[in-house]
Amino acid sequence: MPANDDTVVIPGGRTVVIDNLQNLSTSFLYVKISGTLKFSGGKLWLDVNSSIIIYLGGAVIGTGNSSETLRIDGVNKFWGHNDGTILGPAYANNTTGVSPNGFVLGSVALPVKFIGFTVSLQGRNAMIQWATAEEINSSNFEVQKSNNGSDWSTIASVTAAGNTTLTQSYSYTDKNITGQLVYYRIKQVDIDGKYVVTPVRVLKNENGNGEVNVIGSSNTSIYLQFSKQIKSDVTVRLTSISGQVISQEILDKPVGQVLVPVQNAAKGIYVVCVTDGRDIKFSKQVLL
Repeated sequence: MPANDDTVVIPGGRTVVIDNLQNLSTSFLYVKISGTLKFSGGKLWLDVNSSIIIYLGGAVIGTGNSSETLRIDGVNKFWGHNDGTILGPAYANNTTGVSPNGFVLGSVALPVKFIGFTVSLQGRNAMIQWATAEEINSSNFEVQKSNNGSDWSTIASVTAAGNTTLTQSYSYTDKNITGQLVYYRIKQVDIDGKYVVTPVRVLKNENGNGEVNVIGSSNTSIYLQFSKQIKSDVTVRLTSISGQVISQEILDKPVGQVLVPVQNAAKGIYVVCVTDGRDIKFSKQVLL
């Protein structure tokens, strides 16, 4: 099943059939359709920040059943009883209308694909980092902050790369934070004023070593995220399922997103082990 922050691609010549309830209303997804998304009595519900793009040659179709709904933030963008077939190019998000006008016909710039949006504690400062895998007509990123998770203010604006298919890394430091829980999100704004908002990240401003997470992996590298700066060296070890050490790296007081290179790893399942020899003991299976 798709998870939060995923991109779902339906290639040309392929059909995905929705024949039951797929409730992903808390998941932030990009759905890119070059083939066919077919509703056969089913429902697909997505969260407020999700986007659906139908490319030329792609389609969203139904059988005319009134139970067939495609919703974003509870709003019907496609309803089998009303819409029948929607041919690309077209798109729907939280700014478009309600069925039968839930999709806007015509080409749309690819939304920016976020990867690795994290927030980490460095002393009394919040280190906010994000990266994109592709950008088209992207203007800027607004860093937004909240102390309660509902009232937001923009604390910084970072200029975007604009148009690129290369990975771009961005960061901003929010200095001298005071709250025990601080909430952050990124608002990405296109040149034409359209925007999307990332899922929220919560920073815990407390004592301790924080958390370690694997936020990405390939057969050449592993992305780790340290939610708080570690005050000692950290060993990152990649082992096979049988326990054979494949590679090992020593990190000097890591914080935030850290790229750890991987050597001599064929495709397969491995275990990432992270330790400082004292308080931090973290391990997780990864697919390289």
